[in-house]
Amino acid sequence: MFDPFKKLKLASAFLGVAEDAVRADANLELGDLFGRLDIRSLGLDVARLLDQDGVRPLYDSRYLPQPEPLDRLHAYGEGTLGREVARYLRAQKQQRLIGPPAGFDFRDPAAYLALRVRMTHPIIHVLTEYDGSPLGELAVQSYYVGQLGNLMSGVMISSALLQITRDMPAKLGDALAILAEAYQRGQTAKPFLGIAWEELWSAQVPQLRELADLVPRNSNIAMLDLDAAEPEPAPRVSLSGFGGGASEVTPLRNAVAAPVENRAEPRGRPVSQSSLLASFMALAEQAQEQEKQAQAQPSRTLEPETEDGEAEPELVDPSPRHVAKPPPPPLRVQPQPTPQPPRPPSKPQPQPGFSVEEPDPKIMPAMSPDDPDFF
Repeated sequence: MFDPFKKLKLASAFLGVAEDAVRADANLELGDLFGRLDIRSLGLDVARLLDQDGVRPLYDSRYLPQPEPLDRLHAYGEGTLGREVARYLRAQKQQRLIGPPAGFDFRDPAAYLALRVRMTHPIIHVLTEYDGSPLGELAVQSYYVGQLGNLMSGVMISSALLQITRDMPAKLGDALAILAEAYQRGQTAKPFLGIAWEELWSAQVPQLRELADLVPRNSNIAMLDLDAAEPEPAPRVSLSGFGGGASEVTPLRNAVAAPVENRAEPRGRPVSQSSLLASFMALAEQAQEQEKQAQAQPSRTLEPETEDGEAEPELVDPSPRHVAKPPPPPLRVQPQPTPQPPRPPSKPQPQPGFSVEEPDPKIMPAMSPDDPDFF
């Protein structure tokens, strides 16, 4: 069962089949660990890769496009390959894509294929949804083994597994799971070296995954989340420089710096743009209210006097934070009734059964007892 491993000195020492198992050298070389491997065999199998679909036509056409700036890639739109690659590079603190060196020699197909692997590395991260963490990079190398069959990626995976086993044994299960997943996805997908990805910046990423026959992930280990990795953009206009905060020069600062200096607010407190606008609106309303009161009451009101007989000056709050009271509602004037002309006095109506006779002005009443008419 362990016969193939007996050729490795490290395995022989571990299994106890070597004569010098107890005296195993601690400083074993790479060839002792992995057998007598030719360093050149760790690279790409050029002949096999050129026979993959679409690889030879790209090599014959010398397809090595110049890298696009990240701003131009980001302008392709939401969900496009260009924007997602730009977001990934910025999350990894990278400023540009890898481009071909000047005077590249196209006569070496191995150098061409190796360069294409490096140029498309961020694209593979976006398409496979593996992040830039150590486990994510390990998964991409396993994807390369499934696609390219290169032994160099296998050596890197083996070295990483040894380090995880020694230093982080709790992560070994996740590492093995994501390695198996990435390898199977690389085996079933179309060859990525045969696709001119730089011509598909404006295409949607889900459509490109279908184009490459890339099966979905079955785990969330080292899942690429660009929404969480991308830093929030800084606001274009900031008033944090007011009140002792972090100073930032903006076009709005020179326009409103003078009124803000008279605020009674503590200088250690930053002023927001909304509160500043509300203060100016309150000042405008207060000025309009004072003008209306001056027009409605032209007479000067008496100011309170101090003990010396001088008028006490009115203290004005310089802070524009208070909001002026709204003007009182206008008085509603009740309509006056129209005056009616006076009516002439009416004569008394006679009562039934008797009548009232008016006295004769010529008859004089009796004034003395001697008068015969005096009763």
